[in-house]
Amino acid sequence: MGVPRLRRLAALVLALLAIAPGAVRAEDASPDDIAQVQGELDALSAELDALDADDARVAELRDRAALLREDLIYLKVSMRRHAESGAGGSGVSRGELVDLRESVSELRRDVARAFGDPEELRVPEGTAFEVRLDSPLSSRTARAEDRVDATLVQAVRVDGEIAIPAGTSVRGLVRAAEPAQRPSRAGRLELSFDAVYLEDGRVDMRARMVEFQEGSGAGRKAGIGAAVGAIVGGILGGKDGAIAGILVGGGGAVVASKGEDVELPTGTVVTLRLDRPLRVPAR
Repeated sequence: MGVPRLRRLAALVLALLAIAPGAVRAEDASPDDIAQVQGELDALSAELDALDADDARVAELRDRAALLREDLIYLKVSMRRHAESGAGGSGVSRGELVDLRESVSELRRDVARAFGDPEELRVPEGTAFEVRLDSPLSSRTARAEDRVDATLVQAVRVDGEIAIPAGTSVRGLVRAAEPAQRPSRAGRLELSFDAVYLEDGRVDMRARMVEFQEGSGAGRKAGIGAAVGAIVGGILGGKDGAIAGILVGGGGAVVASKGEDVELPTGTVVTLRLDRPLRVPAR
C-alpha cells in the first residue's frame, strides 16, 4: 500500500473516531472487557467458596479475591460516571484492566498450586489460542451439525507447562448456516468448538471464534465486528482477499457483506477463546 493511501486511511479512521460521540478509543477498556474480568473473578470466587473456610490459606486467598472485587467495582463505577458525563471514551484505560486481569490470573495460579490436582492442568476461561482449518467452510454449502476439523497452531501453556501441544486436533460444529441471497442478504455461519483430542483421549471444551486470518501469509484479519473495523478491513483487504468484508460477531457468528457468502478456505487461522475453563491431564 502506498504512502498516500496509508495517509488517507489514517485520516479516515481519525475522522470516524472524532465524529462518534462516546466512542471507545483503542486504548480504552470496553464494557465487554469489564464483563469478562467479572466472569473470571466470579468463577474464581465460587471455587474459593467451595474450599474449607477453616483453612488459613483459604482465608488469605479469599481476602485477596475481595480486594480484587473492590478494584473491579471501582473501575465499573468510573466507567459509569464517565458515560453519564457524556465525555468520549470509556473512562477506564485498557492498561488498568490488564493489570487487574493479571492479578486475577496470579490469584488463580496460587489457588491451583495450593489446592489443585497435581495430575491436572486447568486452562482458564478467556484463554485465546489459534487453530488452522483442515478443510474449507462456506455458508453456501454448510449445514447445521456439519463437523469442523482444525489443528492447534501453537502449544497452549499453563504456568509454563504445555497443557495442549501444537498439532492437537480440535473439533467444532456448524451451529447454523445461511447462504447469501443477492443483493441484500448476507451469508452467515455460526460455529462452536467443543473438543480437543489429546493422547489420553477426547476432552470436552466450550470455545467461540473471535478472529480469523487468511492462512496464505497475506496477514489479512477479521475480528469482532465494529463500524470502524468494517471500513478499515474493507480498505486494507479490498475485493481480492478471501476474507474481505467478513466480520465475526460477539457470539462467534461469521457474517459476510450483503449479497456475499462466507468463504473460509483451508488453512484459515482462527482465534478461539474459551468460554469456560478447560481441564486437561498434566503431561
